[in-house]
Amino acid sequence: MKSHMAIAGLAALALHGCDDAAPAVTDAAPLDAAPLDALVVDDLARTTDDRPVDPPRDVPPPIDLGSGPIDPASWPVDRPGPYRVGYRTFRHTYTPRGSSTPRTIPLHIWYPTLVAEGAHPTYALIFRDTESFIDAPPAPPAHPRGYPVHVYSHGHQGFGPTSHFLMRYFASHGWISVAPDHIGNTLLDTPDPRPVQIYYWRSLDVSAALDAVSALPPSDPLSGRLDARAAVLSGHSFGVHTLWASAGATFDVDTIRPRCTPRISCTEADLAEFGRGVADPRFAAVIPMAGSIDRSWFGASGHRSVRVPVFSMSGTLDPVGADTQFDSTSGVDLTWIDVRGGCHQFFALGRCPMIDDALQGPIVGTYALAFARRHLLSDADPAVRAILDGTRAVHERVTFRHHPATP
Repeated sequence: MKSHMAIAGLAALALHGCDDAAPAVTDAAPLDAAPLDALVVDDLARTTDDRPVDPPRDVPPPIDLGSGPIDPASWPVDRPGPYRVGYRTFRHTYTPRGSSTPRTIPLHIWYPTLVAEGAHPTYALIFRDTESFIDAPPAPPAHPRGYPVHVYSHGHQGFGPTSHFLMRYFASHGWISVAPDHIGNTLLDTPDPRPVQIYYWRSLDVSAALDAVSALPPSDPLSGRLDARAAVLSGHSFGVHTLWASAGATFDVDTIRPRCTPRISCTEADLAEFGRGVADPRFAAVIPMAGSIDRSWFGASGHRSVRVPVFSMSGTLDPVGADTQFDSTSGVDLTWIDVRGGCHQFFALGRCPMIDDALQGPIVGTYALAFARRHLLSDADPAVRAILDGTRAVHERVTFRHHPATP
């Protein structure tokens, strides 16, 4: 019975936010939010043939590694890279700050490989990824300092691989993508009411994930081959809360304190952790997707302590407050794209009714990789610069806005 409910819930997760008539998912879900409504798993097989068809695009030729020197800076960001993608998972245990109880989180890792055969992963028992290969041998790093690192935070009641298309996109360009399962906030284990600790534990999870891949044992095939001194962090839905906190946004403790009730327990130690903050300076750039900063946690001015560039993505069918976020975060270096026809899951599991999943990579992947290369690798390619300053239109569905950082 439990597995049946889990699959039904996963179906709900796959489709939630994609119905224009349904209420949008936002990051401001209350602590005692009810679980997602269960939908029958057969709904996953619903036809999408009635979706609008975008004009045919010129498909660029695949990138070829060739036989000469490898130069990842020369690879166009608007198409998948030359590598196939390997996938593996393992558990990592750490002790959260302010706690004496160890916390174990599953970590999912995607990485470049030259192997094009082997078993494919199936995420959360239902989502088969036919473009990744389990435990494939990693390709040698293409970047001189090792694989650059991309970390991802999933949404409420989600799981690490929800945006696996984006994980693969980075890995195909020679990056490592790492995504923890936020235990205590996944589909199978989210309590009701939602514990207040998860609002800072999530950030500790993404930091712990970065710690874990930085300290792999010598016997691990990825050991010593990645550059985790700095990383880019992306987040979907509730993962946007994680992202703002990890980027350095200041919690409003006076607003949080009244949330502590007999039903929703929190301690002075928890409030002290919120006051201390969970910023991780290793995250050099952040990519919030399908969400916005939650003022009920960060207050009106919590964003002002963020000093890293932000690239926000949203869809026009998913009113999560990205417009308000843009207007209320002056002073932060923030770029915002809004994708016409995009629903909540366009940035994750897909299946939006008004846009083809085939545009996830060309839109989300292109902008995310360009942003990451510019701010993590100091990429000065004019094509990358044109994408990030809006002078080159990546797709006609995209509306582009930017405001710069101010002292």
